[in-house]
Amino acid sequence: MSEQLIIEDLPVPASLDGAAGADFAAIGRLLRNAAREELGHDELVTGDRAELARAQPSAYGRRVLQVARSGGGVGAEIIGAAIVALPLAENLDAADIELVVSTHWRRQGIGSRLLDRVAELCRREGRTILNGYAALSLASGHDVGDPVPGIAALFPDSGAGWVSAAAPSTAFATAHGFGLGQVERASRVDLDGGDAQLDRLEREALVASAGYETESWTGPVPDWAVEEYCRIIERMDTDPPMGGLEFEPSRWDATRLRTMEERRRRQGTASVVTVARHADSGRLVGYTELVVFEGQEGIAFQEGTLVLPEHRGHRLGQLVKARNQRALGRAQPRVGRIYTWNAAENGYMLRINEALGFRACHVEAAWTRK
Repeated sequence: MSEQLIIEDLPVPASLDGAAGADFAAIGRLLRNAAREELGHDELVTGDRAELARAQPSAYGRRVLQVARSGGGVGAEIIGAAIVALPLAENLDAADIELVVSTHWRRQGIGSRLLDRVAELCRREGRTILNGYAALSLASGHDVGDPVPGIAALFPDSGAGWVSAAAPSTAFATAHGFGLGQVERASRVDLDGGDAQLDRLEREALVASAGYETESWTGPVPDWAVEEYCRIIERMDTDPPMGGLEFEPSRWDATRLRTMEERRRRQGTASVVTVARHADSGRLVGYTELVVFEGQEGIAFQEGTLVLPEHRGHRLGQLVKARNQRALGRAQPRVGRIYTWNAAENGYMLRINEALGFRACHVEAAWTRK
């Protein structure tokens, strides 16, 4: 098999046209097949257009692609891939990696060879921290509750959440020196069009949030809000629990925000945001955001939700999430369900999401190696 396998760089193409675009799309097919195998669906894998826009280099990051081909030569089948995200503005010692191997080619050392190539690349780039992520179904014995009897459980340092030590992704990660940095609960709510629950949650939050008001928008952040919005989203790198993961906080300004928004425009991404404002000072003190990708208009993905520490205790998180869900219904009426992710130790946000009707659908293991 080793004589038939070639691992090579795949330059990020400018478009999906031609052979380079077809190779890029082949990686997407691998990811979708892997998701269907583990989770039973592939609706969390965004389309090729969105992924290609995300992969384009910028001042803030670039991506490197490695592919494994069966048979060698141009046009040979891509049976495995490694996607390496290299931050360029901060976290210059870190790299995020994603590995995927076609089902019929697993357990033949292809994933290990891809990882070796990634590690070599990261050493050349001065990256000393590798982070990777793996989705695991609840049906295969992974949960954020108590471990299932008879299943060997692996816990992160925080002690919150667990994964089965026998899961293929877990066995691969531990065999290659990765430690379990954090377990995240992925949750989903199916929208049935009823507003009674949102009405109740909004009324409860309004009682506790006297002295605050909210505003919602779709698309780019209004000019008047840019400076304070950047100040709030910076806290997403410091305030939520990070478990055993290490991140240098990012710094946001108008240039970075508008660059991100332009990338989203090329991805075909629609954004719905609700912010909380302190009435007396007029300052923004919290936000939440949902996004919808072109071609996946039936699904929304939760991005950040955060309230500044000095303004917590007024149910502002509950208020902005309830009102943003309403705003989503007006702006994106085809959305039928929302996905969100929370650290297993983030009990406050998990409780809010559960009140909104979210229920665990799978977990994600965050792996790290120094």
